[in-house]
Amino acid sequence: IEPCNLTQVVEETVHMLDHATDKHGRPVKRPTVKLVNDLELASLPMIQADVHRCTQVVYNLVMNALKFTQQGEVRITGSFSPEADEVRLDVADTGIGISKSHLERIFEPFEQEDDSEARTFEGIGLGLSISREVVQRHGGRIRVS
Repeated sequence: IEPCNLTQVVEETVHMLDHATDKHGRPVKRPTVKLVNDLELASLPMIQADVHRCTQVVYNLVMNALKFTQQGEVRITGSFSPEADEVRLDVADTGIGISKSHLERIFEPFEQEDDSEARTFEGIGLGLSISREVVQRHGGRIRVS
């Protein structure tokens, strides 16, 4: 655990994913999708955390959003509540969404939606499960809406 600048973690992860390609050489971010990092507007304080694990969480969340967004945007925002001593990071997208019946299960290991569009994407369904574990071990919570 060390001082962690979440704004910098997000900035570096967004830059990497903006230029990343999948194993077939295709861009991860479609040309019809805008990746917007509004975190600098939040003036987040430094937190005490494992920087590498925080990077992994941000990567997993943004990567999932990009994977399921055909057009529109993936936007990262955040806020700090001094009263609650809580930093909040939000990743919102204009993607295909998640069925209500599946919302509770997306953080389970190996869990993926089985509808035809969602199953066209690769992955084994561990990213969100790992992210939840990392966030909880840091004393935080992760949720989807």
